[in-house]
Amino acid sequence: MSEIIRITEVEPLEGLCIRATFSDGAIKEIDLSEVLSGGGFFEPIYQRREVFEQVVVNQDSGTVEWPGEVDLDPEVLYGRYEPASGHRIERRTIREPAAAAN
Repeated sequence: MSEIIRITEVEPLEGLCIRATFSDGAIKEIDLSEVLSGGGFFEPIYQRREVFEQVVVNQDSGTVEWPGEVDLDPEVLYGRYEPASGHRIERRTIREPAAAAN
């Protein structure tokens, strides 16, 4: 398999969606509503827009993170794997990976 994917930029969008830029140059809009609706440590992010909007890139792990060190696997966000929880993640590719563009 290719190199480990990392997230380099993230932006919160409408609803519970983010736009993530990945280390291979791909940009994807990712709907996290089903994953975040699972409750537990995701509950504050799901229930409060101001918490959801605090999403940042953790520079050490290369993934998205919210207050309380709540994060999601970048490989799952990219679409290489599905969440262990069984929740669906809808993704829309905005820009293909740099290597695929050639």
